[in-house]
Amino acid sequence: MELKVDLKKDGELLFVDLQGDLDINSNKEFKEKVNSVQGVKKIIVNCENLSYIDSTGLGAFISIYKNIKEKGEKLVITGLKPHIKKIFLITDLDKVFEIEG
Repeated sequence: MELKVDLKKDGELLFVDLQGDLDINSNKEFKEKVNSVQGVKKIIVNCENLSYIDSTGLGAFISIYKNIKEKGEKLVITGLKPHIKKIFLITDLDKVFEIEG
């Protein structure tokens, strides 16, 4: 399934809604869209409609995190389905990212 990335900026907040698969075919688009937005202090990624993630998708999250960490910005991931949340737990990325829900 193709990935749909919707962005909504509200002041210093950036809301990102993901729908579909975050994988080798879509991770570049995800990174480029999120990294192109300037002037935010907090990025909230809603993953309620994310159906699949692979290692390149995890790498995209790490890349975005590295990009914003230098600027003192924050990345929050919400709405992970149990099978996707398990991947974040197994890889210890739950210690890197703030995961809600």
